[in-house]
Amino acid sequence: MNIKNIYASFLLFLIVIISVIIMIIPTFFTKGIARVSSDKRLNLPLILNDKKDIKLLFFGYSGCRDICTPRLYSINDFYHTLDSSIKKRVGVEFLDISTPYDKTLPLRFAQFFNKNFKGIYLDKNILRDYTKAFNVFFSPSLLEENEYDHTSNLYLVKKTQGEKVLRYIYHAYPYNYKQITLDIKELLNE
Repeated sequence: MNIKNIYASFLLFLIVIISVIIMIIPTFFTKGIARVSSDKRLNLPLILNDKKDIKLLFFGYSGCRDICTPRLYSINDFYHTLDSSIKKRVGVEFLDISTPYDKTLPLRFAQFFNKNFKGIYLDKNILRDYTKAFNVFFSPSLLEENEYDHTSNLYLVKKTQGEKVLRYIYHAYPYNYKQITLDIKELLNE
């Protein structure tokens, strides 16, 4: 091997190691913490802009196979277990981090999993505000073109007297749907 090939191999190895570390480090801080309580007020117009009282939010990107697809299937399975009276007050929103060229893509992607799910397109400026408010990490993948590395938390937001409040963040996957159901029922009865 010549020096250029050795250097290129080392650089690729270093990029892979850094990518893995970036994705693993958050799990050390949340290890054993499946759910975090919050009381953060949100001034974000695109979420909970309908008649629902509670939303489960998931950040991802349309077409994501490895993270978003299995989680959205899982969220859909959970959503089907909710009583119809609860479903009238609880919704699911998928927020797309990829700013796709087709603004209808997030909605079509979300509704592939469930016709009642909302998919929200975020332009770059709005995306910055939303990812900052929810502490969402994402970056273009170093290994796969057109893919993103991103956090896969599930967020529970409640509308109270016109204000939107982030109440819970669920870190561990598979999500603890028994706990989420209890949290939803408690919040709906406040």
